Amino acid sequence: MQFDGFLIDIHEFTEINMDCITKKLFCAIMLALASIGGVYPQEATGGGHSSSEIPYNGQYTVDEVPNPKTNDASAFVANPDGIISEETVYQLNTMLQNLEAKNKAEIAVAVLNSIGDNDIFDFGVKLFERWGIGKKGSDNGLLILFVLDQRKIRFETGYGLEGVLPDAICKRIQMNEMVPYFKEGNYDEGMLRGVKKVVETIENEEFFEDNSESEFPSFVFVVPVAVLLIVIIAMSFKSNNIAHSKKFQYNAERYNAMKAYGSLIIGMIFVGIIIIVITLAILGVSLISLFLLGFLLFMDMIPINILKNVFANKLRRQSVRCKNCGALTKLLSETNDNKYLTLEQSFEEKIKSVDYDVFLCENCGRVEINKYNEKHKYSDCPQCGTRSFCLANSYIATRPTYVSKGLRINVKRCKYCGFQQEDSVSIPRLTHTSSGGFGGSSFGGGSSGGGSFGGGRSGGGGATSSW
Repeated sequence: MQFDGFLIDIHEFTEINMDCITKKLFCAIMLALASIGGVYPQEATGGGHSSSEIPYNGQYTVDEVPNPKTNDASAFVANPDGIISEETVYQLNTMLQNLEAKNKAEIAVAVLNSIGDNDIFDFGVKLFERWGIGKKGSDNGLLILFVLDQRKIRFETGYGLEGVLPDAICKRIQMNEMVPYFKEGNYDEGMLRGVKKVVETIENEEFFEDNSESEFPSFVFVVPVAVLLIVIIAMSFKSNNIAHSKKFQYNAERYNAMKAYGSLIIGMIFVGIIIIVITLAILGVSLISLFLLGFLLFMDMIPINILKNVFANKLRRQSVRCKNCGALTKLLSETNDNKYLTLEQSFEEKIKSVDYDVFLCENCGRVEINKYNEKHKYSDCPQCGTRSFCLANSYIATRPTYVSKGLRINVKRCKYCGFQQEDSVSIPRLTHTSSGGFGGSSFGGGSSGGGSFGGGRSGGGGATSSW
């Protein structure tokens, strides 16, 4: 047994040559002191234990983890297994109480020996919601969950802290400030350093930005320029390949192929923007740098779209060999090509449903006409075939009710020949709309005892590290 720093073995003491009454009196005094906490087994002393020294108190469920605020409204740390020392608990509570007093954030710490086979992520989310960490409405809560037997540390952030403590920064704090000490069994130092760094980050958001650099990283500007140059080169090669390909017989086919290729490039860039931004966010790049990079890459799509049209129009108007005599053909102007068009084709150009390019071989007189559809509101007339068939009128023949469907009549007419066609479209029945909506849920914080957390909600963000 231990008393004021001295170890006393009762069995050894009783071997001292003294009378029976004295021995019995001493033992009674020692036992009485032990019952009130003045004397206690050596192995039950303060924190900073190695993993082999931690007393095992069972596997905790979410409901079994003691809420630190139940008995003390100023407490933020749950340490039921004594894994960290009381001095460390005191220091943590002091830091977190000062942070909350500034209305910056509400942070809870749970240091547990075991949660069984439960996933630490799921456990953290449920415990966060159970306690209601953070202020209701602002959701500025953070749960730091330590699980010894899993050798894992988890940060679970509320919606309001995800901008200040993104996943990358949470991971960085764990790996730089906590895990190295946890590997050595120094849980006190690791927890103190980690929580201190979290507090500093919340109080000063720029603290963890890459070396507090005021200037944007060079890649923010280099990457968009490099992407634009690569695309220009790629489109130039593609345009040249299409121009000399035997796959396409007409300029219209070459034009459409180049347009499709350009659209594919733009789509790939859009997907690339998302992938690049997500990757850099995981690596901890500042939000301002990510926003600027994403914006510049997005702006790349404007000149690329212009280039797509430039290359496509170049292919559209290039001179081709006459399929009759092999001589180069000549593209006629919009004025001169009308005499080679039919009345229907001239009408289509007039209403701008179609644009025609006419190539003339001056050697043999062969004419080649390429067709380019423009306004998509027009379709081919079922009667005359002219691309001048469009919606002329639409009206409701039968109004829908709560019992029966309605009927809409769409009238299509050909602007060239006047052919008319009616199509009926069903209108769904009316439905009763509910005046009430689904209310949002809130999570109460703590118990009705000494106090509670603020009722915040988890945002599902954070990070998990192992050692």
